[in-house]
Amino acid sequence: MPVDRARMNEYVGIMVIGECSSNGSLNPVMYELLGCALDLNKRMNTEITAVLLGDRVDRYGASCIRHGADKVYLVDSPVLNPINEEIYTELLHQVISDSRPEMILMPSTIHSKSIAARLASRLNTGLTADCTSLDIDMATRTLLQIRPAREGSLVATIICPEARPQMATIRPGVMSPSGYNPDRTGEIIHPKITMPSKVNTKILDVVSHAAMPDSGVSEIIVAAGRGIQSKDGMELVRELAACLRADLGATRPIVDQGWLDYSRQIGLTGKNVSGRIYIAVGISGAIQHTVGIKRMDTVIAINQDKHAPIFNMATFGIVADLYEAVPLLIDQVKQNMALSR
Repeated sequence: MPVDRARMNEYVGIMVIGECSSNGSLNPVMYELLGCALDLNKRMNTEITAVLLGDRVDRYGASCIRHGADKVYLVDSPVLNPINEEIYTELLHQVISDSRPEMILMPSTIHSKSIAARLASRLNTGLTADCTSLDIDMATRTLLQIRPAREGSLVATIICPEARPQMATIRPGVMSPSGYNPDRTGEIIHPKITMPSKVNTKILDVVSHAAMPDSGVSEIIVAAGRGIQSKDGMELVRELAACLRADLGATRPIVDQGWLDYSRQIGLTGKNVSGRIYIAVGISGAIQHTVGIKRMDTVIAINQDKHAPIFNMATFGIVADLYEAVPLLIDQVKQNMALSR
């Protein structure tokens, strides 16, 4: 149900909800969310609150304050490891119901997007997923939630004018992180929460695998596209990545084939990445993919189609059959490494 407009003033502040991994480390996208909150707050002049749930998260409270939070709510318990989305939703709902923020920002990670959807349902409010930018209409204090739509062919601005809090998840790697200020002070709060008495979901096991960093930041990335055509082509790309000590990425067709895990998908339906060098092997350059690599410093494209759109954004291009070009690159990298020893 929409919030009565007379009661909208009861909702105050920007809440940023972080995510910690099973080993207790804070996903660095938290600092991007705080940077976004600080930008909004230049006009809103309100309070920024950070929320951290997990096991051994106490150590990040002061860091969140130094990066822009005025208050940090900490819920630290071994019960919260690994992430159980049912429990997290219940505890966050309690914190949000008590603090009544005007808007909530969360990372667009697998866990947080699922939790955000559950929270939006409980709070009877809207949710925009995978935002790449945010703005504010100060006349109505309406959050302008900006994200690609129609497979990246246009950009949509979504608003939630009649419900509070306003909620959005933010794609990692698209916002600038907040700076560290050692002189900033704030308040760390351990809220009184009640663990749910009944939980329908039980985590049996957590299977870890090598994945691209959630932040999307990598020094070098070698990515495979539909043009590799087969598993043999995928193995060539793997070998090139291994030689360069690079992260391995892919377009959606490669993930759909099952040749790489979804955690390595780059583009509109995957990760936004940033770093020094991006080598695109057999990637045509459809906007659904290139929207995810705009923050790479250098793009090197290998494609036998000289008209492929990827060459329009590439710093360097190799028009060649990848089965000829990639082995030559691998040999050259190996020779250079041998000479440097």
